[in-house]
Amino acid sequence: MNKIACIGQRLLLGAAAAFAAASISAQTLTLATDAAGTTYNAVGSGMAKTITEASKLRVIVRPFGGPDAYLDQLNNNEVNFAALSGSTAYLSYNGKNRAKKAYKNLRLIRSGEGGLKVGFIALKNSGISKVTDLKGKRVASDYGGHAVIGRSIAAALASADLGWKDVKGVPVTGANDGVTALDAGRVDACWASLGQPVVRQLNAAKGVRYLSFVKTDASLAMLREKIFPGVKLETVKKNPSIGVQEDIFMITYDAYMITNKDVPDAVVRQALEALWAKTDELVKIHRGLGGFIRPAAVTEIPMVPYHPAAIAFYKEKGLWSKQAALANSKF
Repeated sequence: MNKIACIGQRLLLGAAAAFAAASISAQTLTLATDAAGTTYNAVGSGMAKTITEASKLRVIVRPFGGPDAYLDQLNNNEVNFAALSGSTAYLSYNGKNRAKKAYKNLRLIRSGEGGLKVGFIALKNSGISKVTDLKGKRVASDYGGHAVIGRSIAAALASADLGWKDVKGVPVTGANDGVTALDAGRVDACWASLGQPVVRQLNAAKGVRYLSFVKTDASLAMLREKIFPGVKLETVKKNPSIGVQEDIFMITYDAYMITNKDVPDAVVRQALEALWAKTDELVKIHRGLGGFIRPAAVTEIPMVPYHPAAIAFYKEKGLWSKQAALANSKF
């Protein structure tokens, strides 16, 4: 090949690379969340807004009835990102969900501490103040779109020496539907997250009460066994404006931004750069995003493996520890 041909070939390759980069930058990407009005819809919407405003990527939120409704699409890269709990990620990756399907294409790109706090709620004046008071009561059950909620409720009941035989299960579909049923008087208690928009609305209208868990080594071990290994119990201070009528313990675990293994490294990097640069603004968008501080971006107990581009990014930031590398190597 002569010199002119070589130069021409290099120019063509350079142009092709530039075109590919431009195509990636111009992509419209999708981010799956739970239904509007849920905590994870707010979390995902905050992430999408931040990435879209701080990068050349355009991220559109696609709400679903729950993770079970979008996991196939996420696993097939038909949706590109998702905002979901560490518990759902664990169950989905390991095939412990309702579908009994292992979604091995899921990859973690950013973690947030205590992004979700969950537990039972009842109406403030119902006379129900703790989980043991649920015996014989009507409790929202099934939650078809959220495999982890059913497991969580069963474990929460067990922590008070109760089971489904001790309550009256009333089937609902999504995270908001239990709250709607409580408002309508069809159930006496339901599962909810702290700060969930529909709960805040119900609290303003009628008053709600989050029920406290008992925190002991034994109760925590049982919750981790029955729900997933990343469960924690955290104190939530009295705040009647959001339904916390006294200091209580609530279940919490990390929140994740997940992608598919086939999402290009360049796309993942752009998304992470935007979230990193705008972290101070991100954490103020919603209570559920408060734990998405920079030091929490890498968890040392990941429930799914990190995307290679995320590993490279966090190595550059000095966050990728030996413990994180060891945990990631076990997948």
